[in-house]
Amino acid sequence: MKFYEIVGNILGVDPSTLNEGSNASNVPQWDSLRHIEVIFAVESAYQVRFTMPEIAGLRNLGDMRAVLLSKNVALTEVNAERKIA
Repeated sequence: MKFYEIVGNILGVDPSTLNEGSNASNVPQWDSLRHIEVIFAVESAYQVRFTMPEIAGLRNLGDMRAVLLSKNVALTEVNAERKIA
């Protein structure tokens, strides 16, 4: 499953509406509970664990992608390079 699809499924939004800058401030469905659910879903899908400092630094989807890449997760899907509109 693609990164934006995972997040979109948890938030209940169309994955095509998400980008690197998507966060709790600009996605109305993204509350504190959904934030934790997104983290758990991404960890599960990519078989990684985020550290507490990493979690504290997750301000948007771009931050999450950067942490995944730092953990050598292959994000090869086309949508992975989607930038802030």
